[in-house]
Amino acid sequence: MMPLKSSNGETSSAGNMQMNGHNLKRKSIDSTNCHQCHRNDKEKVVRCTKCKHRGYCILCINKWYRGLQEADFAETCAGCRKICNCTACIHSDLENKDLFIPDLQLDINKKVQYSKYIIRVLLPSFRKFVVEQNIEREEEARIQGVSVAGLQLPKANFIHGDKVKCDNCKTAIFDIHRSCLNCMYKLCVTCCREIRNGFQWGNDKYHVHHGGRTFTSNDRFSAAACCSMDHTSFTSEWKLIDRGTIVCPPEVMGGCAHGNLVLKSTYPDNWVSELLIKAESVDLEVGEVSEEACSCSGSAVRNFRCPTVVGVDQKHFQRHLYKGEPVIVPDVLSRTTGLSWEPLVMWRGCRKSRRTNDARILEFSVTNCVNWCKETINMHQFFNGYSEGLLDSEGRPKILKLEDWPPTESFQERLPRHFVEFIRCLPFKLYTHQAGYLNMPAKTPKKSLKPDLGPKICFAYGVNEDLGFCSATKLQYALSDMVNVLMHTAATSLNPEELSTIVELGRKHIAQDPVVFSVSNWKAYQDATRNQQFEREIKNKGKEKFDPSTSGNNDQSFDEQKCGAIWDIFRRQDVPKLEHYLRRHYGEFRRIVPLQQLVHPIHEKAFYLTMEHKRKLKDEYGIEPWTFVQRLGDAVLVPAGCPYQARNLKSCTSMSIDFVSAESVGQCIRLSTEYRRLPKNHSCKEDKLQVKGLVLSAVCQAVQYLDKIDAITLRSPFAPPFEHGNVRHNPAQQGERPSTLQMRRELERMKLALVTKGHLFQPHMKEYLLKEITLLTNKINSSAGSSSS
Repeated sequence: MMPLKSSNGETSSAGNMQMNGHNLKRKSIDSTNCHQCHRNDKEKVVRCTKCKHRGYCILCINKWYRGLQEADFAETCAGCRKICNCTACIHSDLENKDLFIPDLQLDINKKVQYSKYIIRVLLPSFRKFVVEQNIEREEEARIQGVSVAGLQLPKANFIHGDKVKCDNCKTAIFDIHRSCLNCMYKLCVTCCREIRNGFQWGNDKYHVHHGGRTFTSNDRFSAAACCSMDHTSFTSEWKLIDRGTIVCPPEVMGGCAHGNLVLKSTYPDNWVSELLIKAESVDLEVGEVSEEACSCSGSAVRNFRCPTVVGVDQKHFQRHLYKGEPVIVPDVLSRTTGLSWEPLVMWRGCRKSRRTNDARILEFSVTNCVNWCKETINMHQFFNGYSEGLLDSEGRPKILKLEDWPPTESFQERLPRHFVEFIRCLPFKLYTHQAGYLNMPAKTPKKSLKPDLGPKICFAYGVNEDLGFCSATKLQYALSDMVNVLMHTAATSLNPEELSTIVELGRKHIAQDPVVFSVSNWKAYQDATRNQQFEREIKNKGKEKFDPSTSGNNDQSFDEQKCGAIWDIFRRQDVPKLEHYLRRHYGEFRRIVPLQQLVHPIHEKAFYLTMEHKRKLKDEYGIEPWTFVQRLGDAVLVPAGCPYQARNLKSCTSMSIDFVSAESVGQCIRLSTEYRRLPKNHSCKEDKLQVKGLVLSAVCQAVQYLDKIDAITLRSPFAPPFEHGNVRHNPAQQGERPSTLQMRRELERMKLALVTKGHLFQPHMKEYLLKEITLLTNKINSSAGSSSS
């Protein structure tokens, strides 16, 4: 039989026609089924009068959509409301493709203003990077016996998008670096300078052989108060020959010990220096960030709350970010559609496939907050314990935490609908969104390797009993600026038997620790237990409970129904005192697994400061953190460089995403400097942020955009007026185009910079720029004269 032609031009056999007829018949039957469970034999199916084709049974409505009634579904179903949490809709990315965010749409005037603001804030850091590179250029010119102007550097053959890092300190390569001709061993300019100065971070001993003389450095990082930075069994040896040429290190350090390290550049020669000159010539007449205290923060109470998400002043937020103060934005979930974040909904969303037999896909690797050890648990069992509680084999309650999930893939790919919900509720999207104009990673080229800044989700069990075992985030730094949104909470209650088991377990842990076990510590533990029992008695009597950890720093009453976690965030200027306190008292912290060595008290993520420790910290050093309760729907924005810790009062589901603001780049550089000083096998050693590359990309894009706007305005006589700083120029009133006046000012400023700071430039570069400035000035004057005539 000849195949038949279908209406769309495709061929189909008789067997295919029969199959298509069967599918049509099945589709007509399915139309009467529940959209959620695909059945019609359990309960009545409520049809939607809006879309006419979806229906939900009463059982699914009561189980999966507790806030909606039967009449609500009859009027507008969950699918029409865009909150359907069936397996198919959760994994659908249709909402992702059509997502439009008005907060990210900027006009030309705003982009010009923000571009100038980015250059002004980043210019000091960018200038330091270029100066550091020029120092190594001068050293290489001295080695080769040529002038700096005559120095020609070979270009490094890196594949675009590769993450190139120093093989010694693991810091990302910025531009100029040294590389071995034999084994391609790479060394950053900072390590080159340290080697010539006779010391290096990350080794117990460091020797430099130069001209028969050995230089030894015993300078250690401040962590030497507790232990050395590294415990390598070998002595690092670098050789300097021929006026300071660095020889490749031995094989034990990853080199070949034969070839010389040659200076190379990633970008075209002098391109970075020329970019700096262009950035310095930009007219940066933009408003300064005010450092005055505002109404939402006071001297007595450090905690503050922004009034609402809608209509929050951008400059108000910038003021707190510039000063390094955390910001709390309440009720951000009001921006979302209301998609459920219930445990069983998340369980269905986290599964890759319903019919998989691969146990690895259906399991989580979680942290047990009782002993801080990793363990594997079934996914469904984990989410059941999230709201109902989970006991171990000895009858003790488990307190588990799954953080930074998914670990290897994008959250947007794994849970696209929940990703859209999270993006909708983000405050200050110009900073926090991945494509925000004031978010520095958004400035990197499309094909380049971007840092993994999230978003990530955290599921954590929590109990409102501070008995020494709680689901806590230990004291640490964020990778950069961070925003954390509390998406869901669930109360888990412990019966008297479980409470007594925890008390007995805590008593055993204290007794087993010879450092912690003392009369004073035991008395403090007994007092804390009595206070908690007294609080539980008040709670059982129905009276309002007030958390003592928030009494000094939170001006709002403790609402148990809405609370989720207690945060402590320390100021940047208090970090040295905080580190000194931890080094002095680190033996007083209870740990199931003893701490083998203390390299850095904050980067180790090994401490949680209890109320007693925070009291001692204030008495001995006079510092205290911002302490506040994060409620359901609260967004907490933590600036880079501020150590923070958190403790869950309930089981919590939170989403977090990192961003890099121009205001916090200085702190990101400080943290990256600390990372490179850590031992080579430390978990925080890797330069994940690559802040130097972010600064370069941000400055480059801002300069290019301003050049583009100037070029467009210069070509078009009908271009609209734009704001130049705080003055709005009008061509009709000024008699000439704004771009002409602006270019004259910029050229004069460049000429003045060359005259006053000419010694900082290479001679041939200075001569070339002066010549080009003169030509451009004459061309602009002649163009303005011809247009006026």
